[in-house]
Amino acid sequence: MEDKLEAIGRFLSACDAVITGTYRDAGARISEVLKRLAESEDLTELFNAVTEEFDYAAMKSFYLRETAGGRGRAYLPAGRVDALAFVFCLLAEIDSGKIRFNEFLLRYFYVDGSYTASFSLFAERIMTPFRDIVREAYPAASYVREAPAAEPIDSLGERTVKRNVIYAGKIVTLRCDDALLPDGKPCKREIVEHPGGAAVLCVSGGRVALVRQFRYAYGTELLEIPAGKLEAGEDPAVAAARELEEETGLTAEGLDLLTILYPSPGYTNEKIYIFEAKGIGVGTRHPDKDEFLNVEYVSFEEAIGMIARGEIRDAKTVTALLLHKNRG
Repeated sequence: MEDKLEAIGRFLSACDAVITGTYRDAGARISEVLKRLAESEDLTELFNAVTEEFDYAAMKSFYLRETAGGRGRAYLPAGRVDALAFVFCLLAEIDSGKIRFNEFLLRYFYVDGSYTASFSLFAERIMTPFRDIVREAYPAASYVREAPAAEPIDSLGERTVKRNVIYAGKIVTLRCDDALLPDGKPCKREIVEHPGGAAVLCVSGGRVALVRQFRYAYGTELLEIPAGKLEAGEDPAVAAARELEEETGLTAEGLDLLTILYPSPGYTNEKIYIFEAKGIGVGTRHPDKDEFLNVEYVSFEEAIGMIARGEIRDAKTVTALLLHKNRG
């Protein structure tokens, strides 16, 4: 029994490798998934059974739907059995070269013309549910795959030896500090100091107030909840109320703090205070002189769908919407 579970575990590990891997090595990793599947008698029987009555050729055009502009969108069948069959046949076509993977990614998972971003969407929408269906069918195999627990480290703290300012700008300051790791070894830490920001989720009548603006760092427009940076010593709630009215013309009688988001703890100390507006009213919209944005009202259900489709990617906006959804 253990050998069977280990074989399934190797298949699940191969799926993980695709999901966490890169576009450049995707082809080889998909081949590894199919190789590991073939090693398991249980999985071979399972996939032979689910594909036997699934007409992939007939259903392919339905699940890989064409849209305007020569692009399309990929969908998974609703049923778990059909989803397994569809993805298995799809991976087999990619592995055999019948489907040219790079063209497939940009056609059905287009994200700003980037193979890397498109592959990430493919991994999220196709590979992850595919793996999870098998994982749930064989929970014991998932347990076998877990690595032995490492000995806990007594102290994870790092100590600053010297703070070195490289650049001090209008909004951010860049440091390259000398520091010590928990084991006493020296290291460098590149830090972007940021004053922090405040954002506000405004849901009224089942619709969410969002702003669309061009983000220079990403070179594209993003849909976001109203937000702005904090002034020195400013109360985040005051900043959130100000940004809501400036950007949308809406006011709030009260603000509830949903969370304090650490958007990228690997290199910045920025904190974003995310509030939810209560008692919505109408004020005067007056964005900053250098602020060019459009206000859009989207139904809450559609906004959640836009997250799943990768149409809303801003971290604070995704966090706020999902927290609101979780609160019910």
